[in-house]
Amino acid sequence: MKITNRIALAMLTSFTIFNVPAVAKITVQHAGQMQHFSEPVRLEQVLAPLVRSEIYWPATVLYKQNHEQAEVLRSQTLVLLEQLQQTARPQMQQQLLQLANSIKTWQLAQPLPFEIDYDLARISIDHNPLLLPGEYYLQMGARPDSILVIGAVKGASVSLAHLPAAALPEYLSQLTLQSADINQVFLKQADRRLLTVKLAGANAPYQEAQPGAVMIVPFKSGVFNRDFAKLNQLLVELVQYKVVV
Repeated sequence: MKITNRIALAMLTSFTIFNVPAVAKITVQHAGQMQHFSEPVRLEQVLAPLVRSEIYWPATVLYKQNHEQAEVLRSQTLVLLEQLQQTARPQMQQQLLQLANSIKTWQLAQPLPFEIDYDLARISIDHNPLLLPGEYYLQMGARPDSILVIGAVKGASVSLAHLPAAALPEYLSQLTLQSADINQVFLKQADRRLLTVKLAGANAPYQEAQPGAVMIVPFKSGVFNRDFAKLNQLLVELVQYKVVV
């Protein structure tokens, strides 16, 4: 009888453990405030209490936090910057150190690949995705009034006032370029599009930067300094994960 009772108790315990439903945890951070959901939620439900008239939707992005690949890229970039400092001339050492210090402060996360617009989310299921358990960061606010320039410029990371109807060279003319390859730059628009923009030659296109964009000015590279080509590529990849704040 005692053995039978033990077996029955074990079966009851096992049944209880495997039939307790798991609680889905969704956390959305925005402007220092947190939203918590206990089950998968539609984007429209997240946006509804936050919508204001001055929101600039093209620069609104939802990020998935704690992204391992972003931190791997940050680590690879910082290691390469440290290696390059060891053989660079003093002025270049300072520039590379400034770039490394800036990258250490970046908030990194995985941008989710869909357009965010509250009006569209209310009328179209394609713009109203279901958010699954995880931690998210919502970048949403008024129209930015600046762009960020990083890379082969004095200071390594410089914020400039956004210029309406201005081509990219107008921003570069405000900066001191250091070991820069000015044949082309890379532009991450506020709506997350990544553009490679040629600046040299008769067929160089006219390209504007959206408010909140990030421009990467590449370092000169060549046969004897291929590590700078690798650095340029790492910067372009890493910027994709940078939360613009």
